[in-house]
Amino acid sequence: MKRSRVTAGGLFLCALIGLPWTVVSVVQAGGPSAKIDPASKASERGRLHPALPVEGATRAPAIDRTVGLIRLGMTVEEFQKAVQSSEQTGMNPGLIEDERSFEIARDSLAPEIRVMGCRFLHGRLYRITVEYRENSFDQARWDERVNKNMERYGKVPVQSQRLGERPVEFIQWDDPNTRLLLQREHRMGFESKQVVKKFSVSMILMDLALWNERQEAEGSLF
Repeated sequence: MKRSRVTAGGLFLCALIGLPWTVVSVVQAGGPSAKIDPASKASERGRLHPALPVEGATRAPAIDRTVGLIRLGMTVEEFQKAVQSSEQTGMNPGLIEDERSFEIARDSLAPEIRVMGCRFLHGRLYRITVEYRENSFDQARWDERVNKNMERYGKVPVQSQRLGERPVEFIQWDDPNTRLLLQREHRMGFESKQVVKKFSVSMILMDLALWNERQEAEGSLF
């Protein structure tokens, strides 16, 4: 059984991810393998909240739903024509009925992307998850990416929690149809006998209508 390395909840990150929406830099475009699923926490525990509108503020543009050659809402057939991918098959308790999970082939990813996964419900792409390679983001690049999204989609809080001893930051942007999630995990490593700080960045782009339908369907199973 082939197991996708991008989590069923995966980090937002995936996405990640210069494309039209400043989070990804992929030429062609991917379910998640992260230990924390911010997307699930957003709906189940209310830890992630969309930014409240500021009185008199101009409405932010809709979140871009495309990543390279793929877009939320496209069919499985359109997706398979656009990029090379492999489907996760076999017994997988992370998938519900009529849900499918694909991983984008290495040749279709930018060098800085470690893995990209896509999930479909009722034959429509509802979730894109991208995980960057560990050294792809330093502090300056992270700040630049976050600031560009804040300018484009509105200022929202940066939330944090701990994954063991490692701090993890979450940032979420919502519009009526789409959710964009960014995550950064802080790690410490050794280079040339010195301790250095490294960052693991990922993103998730989701269709909210299909995501909510999936959450309701999954809840009805228990």
